[in-house]
Amino acid sequence: MDTPVLTQDTALQTWTDRFRQEAPATPAREAARQALETLAFPTRKWEAWKYTDIRHLLKQDFRQQPAQGMDPVPGHIPGLEADRLVFINGVFSPSDSDLSRNAGLATICPLAAAPAACLAQMGDLVGHQDIFAALNTAWAQAGVCVYVPDNQALAAPIHILHLSQPGETPLLSQHRNLLIIGAGARVTLLDAAHSTNSHPSFANHVTELWIGEGAEVDLIKLQDESAQATRIDTTVVSLAGKSRCSVFTFTLGGQLVRNNLSFLLTAPQAEGNLYGGYLLRNTQMVDNYTQVQHIAPHCLSNELYKGIIADQATSVFTGRIHVHKDAQKTNAYQSNRNILLSETGTVNTRPQLEIYADDVKCSHGAATGRLDENALYYLRARGIPERQARMMLIHAFAMEVASTLTLDPLVAYIEQRIHDAFS
Repeated sequence: MDTPVLTQDTALQTWTDRFRQEAPATPAREAARQALETLAFPTRKWEAWKYTDIRHLLKQDFRQQPAQGMDPVPGHIPGLEADRLVFINGVFSPSDSDLSRNAGLATICPLAAAPAACLAQMGDLVGHQDIFAALNTAWAQAGVCVYVPDNQALAAPIHILHLSQPGETPLLSQHRNLLIIGAGARVTLLDAAHSTNSHPSFANHVTELWIGEGAEVDLIKLQDESAQATRIDTTVVSLAGKSRCSVFTFTLGGQLVRNNLSFLLTAPQAEGNLYGGYLLRNTQMVDNYTQVQHIAPHCLSNELYKGIIADQATSVFTGRIHVHKDAQKTNAYQSNRNILLSETGTVNTRPQLEIYADDVKCSHGAATGRLDENALYYLRARGIPERQARMMLIHAFAMEVASTLTLDPLVAYIEQRIHDAFS
């Protein structure tokens, strides 16, 4: 990412100081803290942040806050049988968590209890690509470590649940996922954020995911937060040969959400799938920034992002496919499709291809439009009321991404959220 190097002024330094907390000194953390001396907050003059203004963040008095217990714990998905790690205001809640289903099959624990060998890899993938990633590496205490041995298929999915509570000041939280999946392993992870109120909050979330040869991983991100929540979510995935990873990102709430997702296809026959769905209303904004690095030959990537934008909401999609010189026989596909339900909604979409190999199949496309009037007329001509007909078309469009999930309870949950949002 092409970013200028700036010195932070006193106001920015005061803001970043709020991230500081007790954290063990490691080479990765020390390097990140040094990088913060030269990194700057992005502005709309930067190409990668052209449509997203974060100046309002710097004016908020975000603070880390203590958590209180919840009974019952919200954010539960009916019918989902999974190991669960619950974080309230960024703090792990053992009493609300349950790690019994995969006991003895893998190491699944809070970041504070992570094995030294796992912690040693922290920062290797994300580096200091921007100030938010560096802040997380430097100071994040809370998080999850998952280590799955070679050829191990987990008995149940892993559900990481982030909950926010109201406090005296806007809530600040940082979370780090270290996910190390051995060769031939099979894993499904659900990383979900849920607000219990409309209090302002800011979450700076980073995930690093290493996938061994021949392993298969589904990582699902469910962002269902309040209308005053801001989230910057950075995920980097490294795939070894013959491995497959699908990342599903569903943004159902939040005032401003920025998703930075990078795939590194490092060995032949790796497969990366990037799926996104977003439902935006009022003045919500979601900015999906994806990068796929085809480093090795004979790899496949497939990307599909679909959004529904109503009222004065705004969506931004930037999808960059980079095919390196030695990545011959690459197959890479990308599509971004949007439906506008109002005259005041905004869609900005930027598909990008950068190809240095000469034997590849790559394509990208983007489309934005209204509901299909012919299809609407067809349904109404058969006696279906207009409101119901519109909902049927919205449902069919939005569920294309969700229907690829293998967790039926989650599909039902998303389907209900779509109905609640636009019925």
